[in-house]
Amino acid sequence: MFETIETVVFDFGGVLIDLYREKCVEAFRAIGYPQAEEMISLYGPSDILQKLEAGEITGEELVELIREDSGNREITYEQVQGAYIAFLGTIPVVKLRAIRALREAGFKVCGLSNINEFVMPYVRERLFTADGLSMEEYIEEAYLSYEMGLLKPDAAIFERMIQESGLNPERTLFIDDSEKNIQTARSLGFQVYHAGPEEDFTPLLYDLIESRRKG
Repeated sequence: MFETIETVVFDFGGVLIDLYREKCVEAFRAIGYPQAEEMISLYGPSDILQKLEAGEITGEELVELIREDSGNREITYEQVQGAYIAFLGTIPVVKLRAIRALREAGFKVCGLSNINEFVMPYVRERLFTADGLSMEEYIEEAYLSYEMGLLKPDAAIFERMIQESGLNPERTLFIDDSEKNIQTARSLGFQVYHAGPEEDFTPLLYDLIESRRKG
């Protein structure tokens, strides 16, 4: 399998980035929105959050909905953004270094993520910088749901990525933590790996590199 791989596509949250739902819910509670308990899940966003991740509503529109739902007109965009960011842990440096090694070995590396405008600036500016590098030095192309107006597991977001990147699914390894996303990718011809919570899958990446060297 590994000898044919040219591109690796990573999901962000739950694969590269460790996620902490309870910290996020507690942060929303602290700004006066305990209803976040029902809205936020590790296993998939609520309908309203799906609209945010699909770019169907803006962050400011979601903030207004939270104000109405909570009855608290004082909640600010910055407070909601900070509460969402509490969902995110780090990207372990071992993963960053393995991704950098992939790039240096000649692999194309992409991201495909259901994500929103609140957290993406933080991901870009803070979570890829442990070794003093930028996100672009790890991820060659990032396909983000809220910018594309599409969501995994719909095939359309994968097909758009294929079209825009020129990647060959049969020569691409897709790594995600959602079985539904994995199933869609497999149906489109991708080679796949289902990552577990906080799994260190870097041995797989180094196996890819070693296979290329031997080949």
